[in-house]
Amino acid sequence: MHGLINRCLELMVIEKFGEDFWTKLKKEADIKLSGEFLTTEFYSDESTYKMVFAAERLTGVPADKILEMYGEYFYEFSVEFQYDKLLRVLGNTPEKFLQCLDTMHLALARVYPPMRPPLFTCKKLPDGDHVIGYYSKRPALLPIAVGLIRRAILGLFNISIEITVLSTDTTDGCYKMLIKNLTGSDTVEAQRNDEELVNTMSKKTGFMSPLTFTELFPYHILFDRDFNVLQCGQVLFRVMPWILDADSKLNSWARIARPYITLTYEHILDHLNTTFLLEVTSAADEKFRLNGQIIHLLESDLLLFIGSPYVVSLDDLYRKGFSIADIALYDAKRDFLLASETFDEERKLFKRLEDLTNNLQETARLMAVEKARTDQLIYDILPRPVAKQLKMGEMVVPQRYESVTILFSGIVNFDKFCLARDSDKAGIEVVDLLNNVYKHLDKLLEPSQNAEVYKIETIQDNYLVVSGAPEPTLYHAKRISRLALQMMERVQFVKIGSHHVKLTIGINSGEVVAGVIGNRMPRYCLFGDSVNLASRTLKTGKPGRINVAFSTYKLLQTGYNFTRDFQFDYYGEVIMKNVKQPVQVWLLDRKTESYQKNISRLCEIA
Repeated sequence: MHGLINRCLELMVIEKFGEDFWTKLKKEADIKLSGEFLTTEFYSDESTYKMVFAAERLTGVPADKILEMYGEYFYEFSVEFQYDKLLRVLGNTPEKFLQCLDTMHLALARVYPPMRPPLFTCKKLPDGDHVIGYYSKRPALLPIAVGLIRRAILGLFNISIEITVLSTDTTDGCYKMLIKNLTGSDTVEAQRNDEELVNTMSKKTGFMSPLTFTELFPYHILFDRDFNVLQCGQVLFRVMPWILDADSKLNSWARIARPYITLTYEHILDHLNTTFLLEVTSAADEKFRLNGQIIHLLESDLLLFIGSPYVVSLDDLYRKGFSIADIALYDAKRDFLLASETFDEERKLFKRLEDLTNNLQETARLMAVEKARTDQLIYDILPRPVAKQLKMGEMVVPQRYESVTILFSGIVNFDKFCLARDSDKAGIEVVDLLNNVYKHLDKLLEPSQNAEVYKIETIQDNYLVVSGAPEPTLYHAKRISRLALQMMERVQFVKIGSHHVKLTIGINSGEVVAGVIGNRMPRYCLFGDSVNLASRTLKTGKPGRINVAFSTYKLLQTGYNFTRDFQFDYYGEVIMKNVKQPVQVWLLDRKTESYQKNISRLCEIA
């Protein structure tokens, strides 16, 4: 499958469903693609089918409807990228446009040799309707042709047509479509002009000798129903001097490579509107191809093939034993072959540019991934607002925060655990334990789980968290308290031997000064008596519980930080080092379900 097909399908999915859906579709279809589909590459048919069926599973829309939608989108894609110029010059009426569809596909196959395009035929019925024959080794793609033809006729001729698929399972590989409402005013005018031309020419007389005809059409073949060759062009006679022998029949040394039919008189008559590709075996037992058209001469019931060598380059022409002089002066193939050398270089250059663009896009994507990883690493080390300032090259000025809440946590019996370890493995076991605990606690600090809460540092088993700095918030006491409850629940998943890890937590609120210390491995640090008091609340508090100093307890009872989810038990007055007065401490816990039910009941009674 040509890359243009897959690229267009990619753009359609992104435009109609979004980038995220395209990523999901690739995963569903098991498409391993770095970057985007390249229009200069060829991909397996399987990849296209897998994407279509994946879209069917994800959207619930039948595959044939998706392909019809794709056919219509392909026309829009052609217009956007100015490929519609090729479509517009195929014919000045819808009928002639359809008759030349096959010519366009044959030309594309010549330019892109690996391409296997479908074959189209167009036959007008007596009632004015048309039957389109679709010959392809990819019958599953028939809906694309339906959507594309319908949209192209509307876009080019402003005619809305009805297309009905007449057959979808044939032995000869032909799938037929009935087209209604094809005739427009342009078609009627063209028929009137043809009739006028015939009437005018019938009044004139003229004569062309066979010699002139053979020179004018050097590759023509005139034959009858029995395939006896009655006349041929000069070049053909030169390379095949026996072509006019009595026992030389066209079907003995030639076959029809396109359309996909057997070489019979009746089949040829059914495909007169099709470009024919004849494969000829010459006198030297070498094969070459001629492409052209076959005309039925009604007055003599003979068939006339007029064509030229089917070659794609000057080298190809030379290998077939022909030269530029063997092509008629009027034949545009002369210019095509001479220009093909330049085109081939341009195509190679375009492919290199496309490969380079794709590589740049892939590099940009990988850089974005690495940048995201680097940013995340910085955010894990420093609070996000501080990290963003440093990334922008700004200086982080130390600030005083009047009211923040600080949390210190420590592992119960951590000292005993360290002393009980074997000296050879003590360090590794301690690091493994701390790493396991901290990984669970760090997950709670994601902004999606606990906003405006920042980890400051870890010192041995102590874990320091703050809310209210560097981003001030009125809810700092409530946010830290909720985090403390989650931390107590989370560490239950970690064990020391057969025992679950328990934490002791100390919480205090007050004024701090905060700022970034150092340039190499910078740290965001907190300073002030409030930090020291939080640390002492941890050390002097009840092991395995959340110890809340009076300053925080007071904030949690009123205003923005009040919530009915917390339950407090008075622990008592605790004497702390360097603090003049004993500090009142409360133990924080969640309210039990029964307690909440009793409160609800009291509210109902009230």
